[in-house]
Amino acid sequence: MKPASILITDDESAIRLMLRTALESDGYAVTEAANGRQALDAIRTQTPDLMVLDLNMPVLDGMAVLEQMKTLAAANRPRVIILTAYGSIPAAVKATRLGALDFIEKPITPVEFREAVRSVLDEPDLDSPPEVVVDVPGGYEGVLDRIRKLLRMADYETAMSLLMKAADQNDQQSAAYFNLLGVLYEAQRKWRLARKCYLKAIDADEHYAPAKSNLRRLLELRRYGRSSEAVVLGDEADDIWFAKLPETHN
Repeated sequence: MKPASILITDDESAIRLMLRTALESDGYAVTEAANGRQALDAIRTQTPDLMVLDLNMPVLDGMAVLEQMKTLAAANRPRVIILTAYGSIPAAVKATRLGALDFIEKPITPVEFREAVRSVLDEPDLDSPPEVVVDVPGGYEGVLDRIRKLLRMADYETAMSLLMKAADQNDQQSAAYFNLLGVLYEAQRKWRLARKCYLKAIDADEHYAPAKSNLRRLLELRRYGRSSEAVVLGDEADDIWFAKLPETHN
């Protein structure tokens, strides 16, 4: 069987070497690009199966690469894992809205990196929901309250757009923000991203019970295919099942 082809795009040669070494030890065919322009040229010449894309680069940054990739035919767009600085969650969320399937915060170990690559290569294709722009008064907390209402109505597209707005309003995202983002990723069947967000919510506040409950339920879904626990949004109307939220996990 032909090995999966992976394009590593990062302006730091030391990072490219580390990632390349980690991937080649698993038998992948690896190529490199030092900036976004080189990456787009490589994609148009020979589409890789997966691109590992740094967001912060000269010439053309990662977000611009994702924007330009939207003009390519679906068959010519590789799957994408974003590399981002630790704590740059708003940028990572925007990248997933532009089609990235996962994000990795630097620094990362080779073991974690190989695991993420294997998972993304095995993941079925999922279309990104359309962008919806909504203006909500009330500042950061007001936006989070509106997101909870939208989740109860299963309006995931609008809820995701508002979460991006909430990120713009607050530099340090709260445990409540990460918990709601995890619920939204679950609704899109993006299990790894959901788990990552629940863990970040707990990291932001180790006593935040809603994220602990959702993480426990997600792990039960992964292990048993079902869970008796409800999705918890983190307000007075907790413990609500969402009819359209996936209840099975593979």
